Amino acid sequence: MSKTRLFVMILLLAFVGLLIAGFYSINNVQIESTYLLEEQNIIEKNGQYYLLIDDRELILSKNFYEKIQLEKYNEYKINYVYNRLINNDGEVVKLKRYGEQPWGK
Repeated sequence: MSKTRLFVMILLLAFVGLLIAGFYSINNVQIESTYLLEEQNIIEKNGQYYLLIDDRELILSKNFYEKIQLEKYNEYKINYVYNRLINNDGEVVKLKRYGEQPWGK
């Protein structure tokens, strides 16, 4: 195989890879809304926490899990992302108590 043909094939593969990555990334959706949370909205599977909202199972980091205080507050402003190509794929990227000010409690 000649060097030119090999270069063209590598270039073609890189272009196809970029197209696939671009198509996947344009299907990412970001949602920000206020939710009333209850105990049944939070589940744990194999040491990982999940938040069940909008018929989605969203990955909830340990840091966000520890911020949730359902005994005191149940209304939270949640920002999450998911991909339309994968139904239950999603992750909480921002979580704060509704009405919480950025400079303190």
